[in-house]
Amino acid sequence: MRRTLGIVAVTAAALVLLELRLGTPLFRWLQPEILTPAEGALVSAPLLVRWDGPPRLALSLVANGSPARDLGIHPSPFELTSQDLAAPGPYRLRAHAPILGGFGGLIQAERRFAVAAPAPPPPRRPATEPRAAQPTPVAEESEDEEQQAESVALYEENAALRQENATLLQELERLVQENDDTTSQAAVERQQRAQLAQENRALSEQLSVLQWRLNAALTCTVWGYYAYPRPQTIPPTRRVVTVSDTRGEVFRAEPECETVRRADPAAASPCFCVGAPWGS
Repeated sequence: MRRTLGIVAVTAAALVLLELRLGTPLFRWLQPEILTPAEGALVSAPLLVRWDGPPRLALSLVANGSPARDLGIHPSPFELTSQDLAAPGPYRLRAHAPILGGFGGLIQAERRFAVAAPAPPPPRRPATEPRAAQPTPVAEESEDEEQQAESVALYEENAALRQENATLLQELERLVQENDDTTSQAAVERQQRAQLAQENRALSEQLSVLQWRLNAALTCTVWGYYAYPRPQTIPPTRRVVTVSDTRGEVFRAEPECETVRRADPAAASPCFCVGAPWGS
């Protein structure tokens, strides 16, 4: 019997030590922790007291220079009202287990905090304000002159702003017109460059034809002309040299070539010599 009790006691002690070391819920039951208020916090009423541990603890409150006041047994959370925290200054809150008789002091926690002094009330405004002194005729006349001078100054400033606004509007219109003129001039220049490039290509083709004619002998064996098979496409198809008619007969003379070229809508140049005489 004694051995069994000893084993049970040793096992219970080991469990208690293990939970005390690891901070398990059993440790919180033996050592509760006050969560709010924080240690040394400056608070104001009402104050919410919250702890981690036994669900119900006996609370007591100690004010600065006053004996402890029993607050009774309460669950977490518990609220301290303005009656509990009537005076500003330091306080000490003590929470302990209401059980275990003389061992209740082993399960306890304390928290020190301070209650802030209330803010002073705003100054009261007088019930009746002193009546302002009645203005004299001289003061009224001086005030009218000041208002009139201010009105004149504002009118002149407004007129100056209107004039400046009109000037800026004219300048803006001029800049817009210049921009439009520049854009139109740039478009005309682009069109002129495109036209010059087209004329340059046409002159180059004519020069090629003239060179072919100059280099050809009087008895040229093959005649032909440049043509675009599908000129309606943009850009046109690749340029080719046509040297025969639809029946496949090669142009041996310039008149034959010119006859077919005039009827061909894809023709792009006059006829020129393509094949030089034999031995030339």
